[in-house]
Amino acid sequence: MKLKITIAGERVQEVGYRLHLLSLSKGLVGFEAENVDQDKLVVYVEGDDVALTRFREAVEKSRPPLAKVSSTAFEPFDGFVLSISEYRQQLSLEQLVKIAQTGLEVRGDIKEIKGDIKEIKGDIKEIKSNTEEIKQDTKDIKADMAEVKGGLKRISETQDEMLSEVRGMRMDLRTYLDERLKRLEADVKTIKEKLGLSP
Repeated sequence: MKLKITIAGERVQEVGYRLHLLSLSKGLVGFEAENVDQDKLVVYVEGDDVALTRFREAVEKSRPPLAKVSSTAFEPFDGFVLSISEYRQQLSLEQLVKIAQTGLEVRGDIKEIKGDIKEIKGDIKEIKSNTEEIKQDTKDIKADMAEVKGGLKRISETQDEMLSEVRGMRMDLRTYLDERLKRLEADVKTIKEKLGLSP
């Protein structure tokens, strides 16, 4: 006896459904499963009534964890069905092809990652170089600041000296002017006396 099972849903492919069903196929003599369109999995099984009934019940109750099924339909089938061992070989080959393709994709990704790592290493080297430049610039700025502080200190000291000198000159000038004024007053007094203008 043979049976065709159509499992439809949002996620019935690429979730390990065929392997899951194959693991439930104990007692069957024939098994074949194929993905159809984007949302269907069609399964053909062959076996005696007891094995088919047990398989049908298992299909209705058990699904892979990631599967999302909307309907499961069972109908009689009279076409050819591969033996379980032939299907296992076919599925194994199919899985090996997927593994090889994935390996090539991963290899390409690894090559791209290596390129990214090389680029990152270059960026890190550049950052280190920039950091060294910044350190040197900081050192130069600190030296310049120390020089400016020294210059300001010298200016402050010079300014104090100049103020002191100016104060001294003012005192000298004042003394000189006071003496000169006294002499002028004395000279004016003498002239007045000689002219008879003194009171």
